[in-house]
Amino acid sequence: MKKLIYTLLIATSVSSCNFLDTPVYDEMDEDKIYHDETTCMSGLAGIYDILGNTAVYGQYLWGDLDAGTDIMVYNRDYGANNLYVSLYNYNNTESCLSDAWKALYVGINRANDYIDLLGQRTNEECGGADKKAMFLAEAKALRALYYMNLVAYWGEVPLRLTPTKDLSTQLLKKSSQTDIYAQIINDLLDAEKGCRPADELDSPGRISQTTAQALLARAYLWQSGYPVYANTWDKALEYARKVRDSQLHTLNKAATSIATQLPDYTIGTGTNGYRDRSYYSNGYCSLFINMCSNLYDLTARESMFEVEFYGNGLDQSNESGKVGLYNGISVNITTDPDVPFAYAWYDATKILLRLYEASDARKWWNVSDYTYTTTSGKAVKTLRTDYQQTQIELNSTVMNNVFPGKWRAEYDPIRPWARNNGSINFPIMRYSDVLLMIAEASNELSGPTDEAIDAINEVRSRAGASSIALADYNQETFRQFIFEERTRELCFEVPRHMELRRMGKDFFFSRIALLTSQELFDPTKAGSTIGYPLDNVRAVPALNISEKHLYLPIPQCELNVNTICGQTENW
Repeated sequence: MKKLIYTLLIATSVSSCNFLDTPVYDEMDEDKIYHDETTCMSGLAGIYDILGNTAVYGQYLWGDLDAGTDIMVYNRDYGANNLYVSLYNYNNTESCLSDAWKALYVGINRANDYIDLLGQRTNEECGGADKKAMFLAEAKALRALYYMNLVAYWGEVPLRLTPTKDLSTQLLKKSSQTDIYAQIINDLLDAEKGCRPADELDSPGRISQTTAQALLARAYLWQSGYPVYANTWDKALEYARKVRDSQLHTLNKAATSIATQLPDYTIGTGTNGYRDRSYYSNGYCSLFINMCSNLYDLTARESMFEVEFYGNGLDQSNESGKVGLYNGISVNITTDPDVPFAYAWYDATKILLRLYEASDARKWWNVSDYTYTTTSGKAVKTLRTDYQQTQIELNSTVMNNVFPGKWRAEYDPIRPWARNNGSINFPIMRYSDVLLMIAEASNELSGPTDEAIDAINEVRSRAGASSIALADYNQETFRQFIFEERTRELCFEVPRHMELRRMGKDFFFSRIALLTSQELFDPTKAGSTIGYPLDNVRAVPALNISEKHLYLPIPQCELNVNTICGQTENW
């Protein structure tokens, strides 16, 4: 899909020998577009294109709007009093908030317009009945995904299902989450019928039939939690099983030989918990190395749907993102052309680190155990000496700048590297999430089962973590374990605010409260606090958060033109 978008941009930039010969595109109207397969595909690409917007998966959805939780926090001391969403110090005019809102609704409006116009075209004009069904299916799946993000961050929002062409169609009240989920599910049910099987697509950049099923499982899972409590666990389990039973996806278990690209140290498996270079040669690390390297695994197909980015932002394509730069390992060295500069605005938390056992390969991949120093103008990877296992357990140090390492800019193949832009893709759905949804839905229906335990162990085994046994859990203890396993596997991917909130309002606030030093990890051990000192910027979210921050406020830009919308509760 990103190749198509890039090709379209190049095509529209080719100049004629006489500018007067250039076609006048602004006279195109709805009766003159979408009359062949090529233009239908171009219109669909325009709906996909919003996914890569800076205000969507380019940066804001996983960064500015989703930091400030129990697993990822803003880390700049000088910005502790800034007006940031991630610090819960903002109002409804904040630019990240309003830009994300506008971008998501642009995507929805493009989908609405496209669905409306294609409904007026014959099968032949769309390349045949199957192609027309495919185009409509993917457009509806994208509309559903945009609404899933709106409900994940805002809760109740206007439900627009027809093109917004002027102010006469702008006025619309917020819909209940029940109604929004109903529309999301209807769109995804339609998408399941028309989207192509995954093995007919040449990349995870488009929505396949099994991706639509996985998104259905997620939607049923989400609405079964707070505040809707729809109790559709059976449907979540049904659609997650459909993905599993298709046998089109499995966990990536192929190791990647990356010894020459790893940190310049070799440490054995001593009591400090570190591993040598072979620690990274496993399927989990390989999955993300491939993702960072723009390599698609069409064998395992674990990555079911990715937002695709292209280039470095230094040319006219402008299809780049910030993945691995703002949510990656800090590199502030500008003298070494072989190492990418990365701002790394966010830290992983000690709360996250404590969830991993020493043998779990996800631990030192999702959180980097090295940093960069400069030697003769060159960047050298250096072991973090403050990461000893005893310090993680006892918190004898504050442990600042614990950088996420899930996406690493050093693997981005695009050159030259740019400070603010890269081509690393972002995953919206992975097969490991499907397995974890099977476990969760099964447990909610009937408590721990062999099926649920097997799904969990499949995920843990790939990472080298210890297996669990059915006899060791009841429904409540297994529910907590699944939550922690989802955190270990999917940290920084699935919207964290949604993961916390659907577990309950009290749970949401109690998890974020762990960021402060008053919350004890083990009260019997001196200094054994989970969080951060109160004067540390990483504690600010827990200090600032209040009842109103359960959801984001409706942006003022929306209220200005949609006067009947109404504001989010408590704002």
